[in-house]
Amino acid sequence: MQILETLSRVLTPHSLLIFWSKLETEINYRKILDFQEKLQKEILSLEFQRKNPDENGNITEADFTELLLAYAGYPQKKKARMLKRVKKDVNHGQGISKQDYLNFFHFLNNINDVDTALTFYHIAGASIDQQTLKHVAKTVAHVDLSDHVIHVVFTIFDENQDGQLSNKEFIAVMKNRLLRGLEKPKDTGFVKFMQSVLKCAKETKPALLDI
Repeated sequence: MQILETLSRVLTPHSLLIFWSKLETEINYRKILDFQEKLQKEILSLEFQRKNPDENGNITEADFTELLLAYAGYPQKKKARMLKRVKKDVNHGQGISKQDYLNFFHFLNNINDVDTALTFYHIAGASIDQQTLKHVAKTVAHVDLSDHVIHVVFTIFDENQDGQLSNKEFIAVMKNRLLRGLEKPKDTGFVKFMQSVLKCAKETKPALLDI
């Protein structure tokens, strides 16, 4: 209450209206982002459950691969070749946990920043190996990807099995994976929408001013 009284004294009625409009818009924006994050988590959890996790709550590496390539647009033969490589080369006793799955998609939500970071590595002539991807995930997306998940990802996209990630192909597939619109992309027109809401809020008088 003391803060409200102070604001009332130092701000003109017009400035106070603008302040409350911006505050309300920011609160609504946060609520929408929070809802979007919860919706994403729920959808990913449903996807995970559809793969029938084992008694330890894990899905197979092949299941994880299928989920990852679901929107890749690859020919069936290429997808089959990738799946075959995963089934052959990956230790299938461990599996992929739900938390690992959610962590990886949190990483994907920052795919544009990841793309920039990996591009700098490529320009500098540095190889994009498993440790590099783990480091980028930690520093750019602020998520710890498990060594096992990273190993599976490299098995999927390392066509010649030289231990290096094909950055261009990996990024393209991961961006396609986000096109469903359920994740939290960097630019979907949402910012323009919120700007319109703010403009509308500024131009609309609150009921209190009509009293």
